[in-house]
Amino acid sequence: MKLHHLRALLAIFESGSIQEASRLLHISQPALSKSIKELEAELGVPLLLRSNRGITATEYGERLVSRARLILEEVRRARDEIETLKGTMKGKVAIGVSPVTPGAQFINSLSRYRKRYPDVQVQIHELRPSKLMEGLREGCLDFVLTSQPASRNSEGFSWIELYEQPTVLAVRKGHSLRAARSLKELREQEWLLQDSLEQSRVGMMFEHYRIEPPQRIMECASVVLFSELALNTDAISYWSLRLLEHVQKLGMELELLDILEQVPPMNISLVCRDQELMTREVRALAEELVYVYKSPHAPKQS
Repeated sequence: MKLHHLRALLAIFESGSIQEASRLLHISQPALSKSIKELEAELGVPLLLRSNRGITATEYGERLVSRARLILEEVRRARDEIETLKGTMKGKVAIGVSPVTPGAQFINSLSRYRKRYPDVQVQIHELRPSKLMEGLREGCLDFVLTSQPASRNSEGFSWIELYEQPTVLAVRKGHSLRAARSLKELREQEWLLQDSLEQSRVGMMFEHYRIEPPQRIMECASVVLFSELALNTDAISYWSLRLLEHVQKLGMELELLDILEQVPPMNISLVCRDQELMTREVRALAEELVYVYKSPHAPKQS
């Protein structure tokens, strides 16, 4: 199994076409087809299937594609590391964030890093928490800032808690339950979350207070659409206070619920697969963020 075999498989899988993959890789279609045939012959299983939808992967192909992404990303990182050792820092850093995670300290840290290492290419991908972890597993992201609880996704990852973000429950202005005082009054309502109940601290909140969780859940990863749904439906919405204050500056009016139960804060963590596999560029930015957030002199996040 050679790297060009894996590149060929990944390009065809992601484009769904040998013609498009050929264009992206700058090699002929016969050469691309030959690479796939060699790989299938070596493994003894079919990897790709032709259908009306184009070219799709078999179960074997899908398994190999997920590994191929990781292998090719590690090869890229190894090359970046060698180039760094040869001279200046000028590799690539891919960071994953969710809408609630970046803040003033993140922006300040990134600005200092960019001044120190101007030749490093920084990519920031905003994704929902579950997709952040998927990108980390597949090697597409070097590290992520996530609000997901470590206990539910910690296997195989290095997990460093950075800070807490206060959270609130809110409803549209004039909602019939705007004066509700307990979770029990709210559980029958529809809930609006940015991720699944199982991956949200809302689920942990109901579990902590031994209350049956709500059954009507609407998930929305888009901040703009989430805000519009919160404003124009009867759903109970769960917000980081920082994000809510940001959208309220745009004229959005919501009423905060004052319930007896404590709404759990979001613990924002920096997560990576293995610190030993980080390139120097990635490690420098991760260490900068950890230092700033964990420093006793750093201002608290709001």
